[in-house]
Amino acid sequence: PLHVALLANRGNVLQRLGRTADALDSYERALQVEPQNPVVLCNLANALCEQARYADALAAAERAIAARAQHAPAWVERGNALKLLDRTAEAIASFEKALQLEPAMVQAHTNLAATVLSDSVDTARVIEAGHQSLAVYLQSTYHAPALQRTGLTLAGFRLRHDVQQAEWLQAHGHAVPGLAAFLKTAQALLPQTNAGEVPGSVRVSPAEFARMQAFLCTPWMHPMPAMLPDVLNPANDWPALEEAYLAGTPEILTIDHFLAEPALKAFQDFAHGSRVWHGEYANSYLGAFANRGFNSPLHLQLARELRQRMPRVFKDYLLTQLWGFKYEPTMTRGINVHADFAKVNLNFWIAPSENNLDPESGGLKVYDVPAPADWTFEQYNTDSTRIYDFLRTHQAGCVTVPHRCNRAVLFNSALFHETDTIRFVDRYEARRVNMTYLFGQQLR
Repeated sequence: PLHVALLANRGNVLQRLGRTADALDSYERALQVEPQNPVVLCNLANALCEQARYADALAAAERAIAARAQHAPAWVERGNALKLLDRTAEAIASFEKALQLEPAMVQAHTNLAATVLSDSVDTARVIEAGHQSLAVYLQSTYHAPALQRTGLTLAGFRLRHDVQQAEWLQAHGHAVPGLAAFLKTAQALLPQTNAGEVPGSVRVSPAEFARMQAFLCTPWMHPMPAMLPDVLNPANDWPALEEAYLAGTPEILTIDHFLAEPALKAFQDFAHGSRVWHGEYANSYLGAFANRGFNSPLHLQLARELRQRMPRVFKDYLLTQLWGFKYEPTMTRGINVHADFAKVNLNFWIAPSENNLDPESGGLKVYDVPAPADWTFEQYNTDSTRIYDFLRTHQAGCVTVPHRCNRAVLFNSALFHETDTIRFVDRYEARRVNMTYLFGQQLR
């Protein structure tokens, strides 16, 4: 009962189970034994942030720093709390201090890149932070010494995507390090996946991994224009669209011909050619995030133009998240029902419409009931059973927006939403890709 490591590990597991109050109790019991243990204090700070007790989280992180100033995770937790307290400049400085102590610390790079994104006046800094974060993540993931001895296991849907992307890069003349060796080796592994089905996992031997490693480690970015005259389609009546959004009860708006054509083409090429798709999800889709390379001058120009075109919608809200998801062509499910913490959610699609085999589906379902303000992140973002029960109890209606290329859906982020059924042509450039921007914050 007085074993600090056991109490701390128990707290970690309880936190992963969404039982944050119990986790806090476990950490406090550990701190009764060792009041200045910096590891436990960092865990405590993290759990307090989950409970939206940001000032208490900051105090716990600063106790950890007082106990061991060279403990880089304490500076990361301090930065997390400061960011949530809207003390952005101090948060950035805290993450930078963590990187002075541990230059290859993945979490510090990731959190720094996410924080400068929301303070996105300096475009070059935002992009550099995201790209540096991606490079450190890939080095940490694919240069781990154990992989030389053990090889690795890849999700079959991930391998299929990466082979298709490598073929696209080769066909378009991109000289990515290790491309030829990766293709030769990975193509030979593809028969281990089941064509037409959701692939399982594929075992990669140490020798095979050695031939694939250079390509897997390369944070390759497809070139993007520094700026365009317009990212948003200038032919749209943006004041009328803004009025329509604000008049909605609740706020849900579909915008067709969303992007100017040059911007649409640039985002399509970026999605095809950039090695940024590293998040893997249970329903066989891949994610890419701004704080790990899913970013460019055009991505940020889009955010600026939205504020200019629809100032009463976006107000002074910060850009808090930016990501993309790319899907298996023949899968039937995408992102499960959830809400997001932001004020405004922008979701748009860039895959050509003719590749959608069911034109009345493939898009987004938005429910007309928001998440309760007192729900935790776990409850409104991942607890599907609880969410569906809530929607039934409140007799929620649903707006279904079918997929169309260059169609955007703008809505209140607190509204529950989920991906509609997906069935697309089985070809690399036909894969459904959505891009999502979150602005501001309302749920904790």
